[in-house]
Amino acid sequence: VRIDGRAQLSNSVPFGAFRGFGAPQSLFAVERHMDVIADRLGMDPVALRKRNLIRDGDSTATGQVIQDGANRIEVLETALQLSDFEAKVKSHAQFNRRNQTKRRGIGLASFYHGAGFTGGGEVYLDSVVHVAGLPDGCVEVRTASVEMGQGTLTIFAQVVAAKLGVSVDHIRIADPDTAIVPNSGPTVASRTSMIVAGLVERACEDLRSQVQESGAELGSAVDADTSDPPLAGDALVSAIAGWHAKNPGQELIGKARYIKPENIVWDDETYRGDAYGSFAWATYVADVEVDLRTFGVEVRDFVAVQEVGKVLNETLARGQIQGGVVQGIGWSLMEDCVWRDGAMQNNELTNYIIPTSDDVPPIRVAFLEVPYAFGTWGCKGLGELPMDGPAPAILNAVAMATGVQASSIPLTPERLMKLLDPELERPG
Repeated sequence: VRIDGRAQLSNSVPFGAFRGFGAPQSLFAVERHMDVIADRLGMDPVALRKRNLIRDGDSTATGQVIQDGANRIEVLETALQLSDFEAKVKSHAQFNRRNQTKRRGIGLASFYHGAGFTGGGEVYLDSVVHVAGLPDGCVEVRTASVEMGQGTLTIFAQVVAAKLGVSVDHIRIADPDTAIVPNSGPTVASRTSMIVAGLVERACEDLRSQVQESGAELGSAVDADTSDPPLAGDALVSAIAGWHAKNPGQELIGKARYIKPENIVWDDETYRGDAYGSFAWATYVADVEVDLRTFGVEVRDFVAVQEVGKVLNETLARGQIQGGVVQGIGWSLMEDCVWRDGAMQNNELTNYIIPTSDDVPPIRVAFLEVPYAFGTWGCKGLGELPMDGPAPAILNAVAMATGVQASSIPLTPERLMKLLDPELERPG
């Protein structure tokens, strides 16, 4: 691998992360280029990907050897099957021969995304989580993780309920106020469920151990050396309240700190080794129709298949994928930032176009599960994946429909019109 980098000064405002911290941009280029390569070679783009997809034992550009047991070929083939890819290639070709004003195409993208902080980032963060037992017997989760619609509150409550056997009525999630919560790291990089929720689970165990070892009375003393099952459920709630009755004014806090898995090795000096603790893998398929009169692109159907380790909450996971795909459709076809003299000219929703319900196709989601040994209950990150795949899949489908190899997004009707008819291009 050879990488040439160039820093360039611009007069536009600084840009920040956009659900994927750089991966959507690079994966768009990679997966679009895969179809261009296939076209130049006269190869089926599916066959080209099957030949080049990572197998267990292969290494990445940083020398990381992939041995996670995931089957990238199965992910690809599942997406092809769910989308009826081969049949649609044939039916779209027939449609295109018959129709004078519309063209249909189907395209795919196979990609991956690392979960958690890159390289030694998690070690540097040294994340800490607290789970407090409150005087009323409730359990309070204290982390720096922010709920922004991804389901953090639900996942934390789900983990605590399963670990301690308490009902959700006895679980509270503290606001991420730095006066209250420890530093468990930022809410980024799909690390909340995979890493922070695992620390919550360990902190719950520490909390229970403290209560049990204290001998807090629950009708009779709790003996830390007893062979009885660990305290759980209503018994634990009562024991926590009993602990506070015996220790008024004191805090009862279970704690956990991040521990790096021994198999992860990273060298910050050479940028070699395990760039991520794990990767999630996906293949997305987009089915589109192009109107040759308006040059508009309609996404008719979308299939998203991903291997993300153990799915902790399917409703939340499915919602993450579907919401991210909608965001990806907007990025691919509509969301055009217009700059003039260093300022954004369309910085309002009246002139910055985003998808509406009319623009959203059926988004069919499927998961393959290969549990990750060091993720909470075997989970891996999934939040960035749905932003990585839609743009190349959609533009690959447009290329199949029209023969135009677009290389930039958003592919607005104006841009597609000029690509289809270069004579319309005018200076200025």
